[in-house]
Amino acid sequence: MLDLLEKRFGGGFPNGARGEQLLMVSDFSGTHAGSAFTSYAFLSLDIDQNAIWLAVQREFRRSVLRRRRMAYKSLNDRARRLALPRFLQLADQLNGALTIVVIPRGFGPLLDDVGQDAEEALHLWKPNVHEHLLRVTHLGGMFAASMSREGQDVMIITDQDEVASNASQLTQLTELFSRVLGNSLTHNLGHIRVGTTQSDDGTLALEDLAAVADLAAGAICEILSAMEKCGYRPGKGIISLMPQVASPKAQLIGHWLASNQASLQRAIVLLEKPDGAGGYKAGLVELQSITRNIWIP
Repeated sequence: MLDLLEKRFGGGFPNGARGEQLLMVSDFSGTHAGSAFTSYAFLSLDIDQNAIWLAVQREFRRSVLRRRRMAYKSLNDRARRLALPRFLQLADQLNGALTIVVIPRGFGPLLDDVGQDAEEALHLWKPNVHEHLLRVTHLGGMFAASMSREGQDVMIITDQDEVASNASQLTQLTELFSRVLGNSLTHNLGHIRVGTTQSDDGTLALEDLAAVADLAAGAICEILSAMEKCGYRPGKGIISLMPQVASPKAQLIGHWLASNQASLQRAIVLLEKPDGAGGYKAGLVELQSITRNIWIP
């Protein structure tokens, strides 16, 4: 999967000038009944290399949305809906990478063996959260290891109450992420911290970064689930039309995700298990904003 991302991102982030701290914000969507997929979004950036975004974000909060929190499920609210195009333009100012991993329902466990330590740690969470937790920590830890650089501090933010609803869970979540990072790293890091959007400093910057992941995860989950309901899904070398039954908000965000002109890199990865084979295969899903096509090259 990492080789696909390296090819997709090219010379942009995580290459080039880097800061002192990698910030990764994660969210996921599709746990509700009726969704054919679950999507996991990871927004990675160096916060000290994003002064332009921070300045524009403050102005956006002062003049456009004030204290309302942007979220995919909240876009029925007129003020949020009207602010969405401006919010997506704001996200284009980010220097970073947005990676969305999409997993079909019925996929089963992502990992064949999680290890005894991880299994013992899971008792802090409800059983229906275990697989999502393992996916978030495995994928997030792998991406953080790949996108961080020598000596950087790493801060991982999650916006899911069921994953980090109390101090004990947050402590154990930090341990799980640290284990994955330790197994994936080829360089040394500074401090590794895990937190929630409650760490926001009052500017709503963390909330807005989490919202970028939330919007992307929600839209992709809805678009691919709508395709599934229409009887098809993205296939290698097969060009499919974006389903018209997808909501206007999903189509708008899908159109935004298709852009490759912004400093915020985007990648959508679909995981599938071949029939009769162990493990899984990963493929990049391409969205085309003009033709509204969806395909796997």
